[in-house]
Amino acid sequence: MKKLLLATAVAALSVSAANAAPTVYGKGFLTLDLNTGDTDVVYADNSKESFDADDRSKLNSNASRIGLKGSEALTANTDLVYQLEYGIDIDAGDAFVDADGGRMEKSDQFYSRDTYLGLKNAQYGTLLGGRLSAIDDYVNFANVTQGGVLGGDVVLASFDAPRTNNTFNYFSPNINGMQFMAMYAMDENNNTDTLGRDAFGVGGKYEAGPMNVGATYIQAGDLKVARVSGNYAISPVVTLGALYQNTGFDEGDNENAFTISGEMATATPWTAYAQGDFVNNVGGADDAEKFRAVVGGKYAFNAATTGHLYGAYLSTEANTTDKTGIYYNDDLVKSVEFDGFGIGGGIEYKF
Repeated sequence: MKKLLLATAVAALSVSAANAAPTVYGKGFLTLDLNTGDTDVVYADNSKESFDADDRSKLNSNASRIGLKGSEALTANTDLVYQLEYGIDIDAGDAFVDADGGRMEKSDQFYSRDTYLGLKNAQYGTLLGGRLSAIDDYVNFANVTQGGVLGGDVVLASFDAPRTNNTFNYFSPNINGMQFMAMYAMDENNNTDTLGRDAFGVGGKYEAGPMNVGATYIQAGDLKVARVSGNYAISPVVTLGALYQNTGFDEGDNENAFTISGEMATATPWTAYAQGDFVNNVGGADDAEKFRAVVGGKYAFNAATTGHLYGAYLSTEANTTDKTGIYYNDDLVKSVEFDGFGIGGGIEYKF
C-alpha cells in the first residue's frame, strides 16, 4: 500500500513538473539585400537636385528571436500563462557602444518583444498584461511580404501593430470561429509610454474554412485608427487578401492605406506571392503618397527551414501645401520624390 501511494505521488509530481516546464522556441532569419534608387528634390526657389539613393548590399536579421512560454494550471478551468520573448540581431546589427579595452559591443541585443503574464479561462477567455502587440496585429490577413524587402515586411500604413508597454489585452474564447478582443495601454506619464498617453482598442475576427475576416478600432487621444482586413482561398492553392486602414491624426488629413495580395502554392516546394500597397496622405500630410509592388517566393526545405527570394519597387511623393510643410535635410522644400528597387534572399529557421 505504501509503495502504491509513493508511486502515485511521484507520478503526480512528474506530471506537475512537466506542465510547469516552459517551451523554448525561436527563429533565425537572415537575408542579403540590395536596394537602389534616386531622390528628386524641388527647393523653394524652384531649383532641382537629384541624389543617388543606391545602398550597399546588407546582411539583415529579420525578426530573429528566442523565447520561453508556457502555462500552469491554477484550477480545473483556469491557467496562468506566460511568455518571455526577446529579439536578437544575428547579423550584429548597427548599434554599437565602446566597451572597456576599445572593444565594440552590441548595445541592443535581447530587446523585449511580446512579454507577458496572464490568466486563461476556458469560459471567460484570456487576459494578458505586459508589453504586447496592439490588437490590429491580429487583423492583418493581407501582408505576405518577407525578410528585408524594400519598405519593410509590413503593410505601409503609418500605424501598424506597435508593441505597447504597460498594456492589457483581452481575447474572448473562440466560438465557432468568432473571437472578440480588446486592449488598454496605460498612461504612466513617464518615458515608458509607447503612444505618449493611454490608448484603448476593440476588435473582432472570424476565421473558418477558406475565409478569414476582421476589424479593429484603436484610439490614443487624437490618434484614431480603423482597420478591416480579410482573405479568401479561392482554390486549394490560391489565396487572395486585402486590407484597408483609415488613420486620423491630431492635425492634417486622414491617411488611407490599401493592401492587396495573393499567394499561390505550386506542385514543388515553392510558394509564390505578390503584394501591392498604396497609401494616400501619408502620416496626415496632404497628398503625400506611397506605392509599392512586391513579388517573391518561399521554398520549404522542411517544416522548420524556408528559403526566400523577393524583389520590390517603391515610390514615394510628398509636396508642401498650405496644410503641410515638407523638409529635406532640414530645408523647407516644395517636393520630394523617391523611386527605388530592391532584391533580396535568405534563409529562415524556426525551432
